[in-house]
Amino acid sequence: MSTSQTKYVEATGEVYYARVFTQNLDKSEFHEATQGQYNCVFIPSTDEDMAKLVDAGFPQEAMGHKQIKNFEVAGGRMGMKLKRPNKHPKIDDFGGAPKVLNWTDGRSSTPWDFDIDGELGNGTKVTAKVSIYTGGRSPVVRLEGLAVLDHVPYEGGSGNREMVW
Repeated sequence: MSTSQTKYVEATGEVYYARVFTQNLDKSEFHEATQGQYNCVFIPSTDEDMAKLVDAGFPQEAMGHKQIKNFEVAGGRMGMKLKRPNKHPKIDDFGGAPKVLNWTDGRSSTPWDFDIDGELGNGTKVTAKVSIYTGGRSPVVRLEGLAVLDHVPYEGGSGNREMVW
């Protein structure tokens, strides 16, 4: 990605179905080519946060599918799926887990520790950082990182894992 055509955006909101750690990497058959994918549903907190993403080039549609849509798990609020490949098929050092920071006590560079701090449950409030590359045929969006502001513990077996599109 050329940095001149890449915009970095930070927006606050909630995450659902967060698979952003090596311990809960999405390894479904659909992601075989990338050896898994880190992903989450992100629901911006405000219209202004949504506008930041759209204004930077987040696509409304891609290949005939809505990219910004209502999610029942979030009470029907508008959001999008943010993702990042585990291994990029063509570019070295372009995949891997996104950075996840612990900002529950203020902005810091302290990494979130999956084993100690826990998995991110539905409704965890975060600041998400994404890159949006607009220099190709269609925008390319990549999850760069999350900063956890208010942690909702993951409740296994409650449907946190089963995403319905």
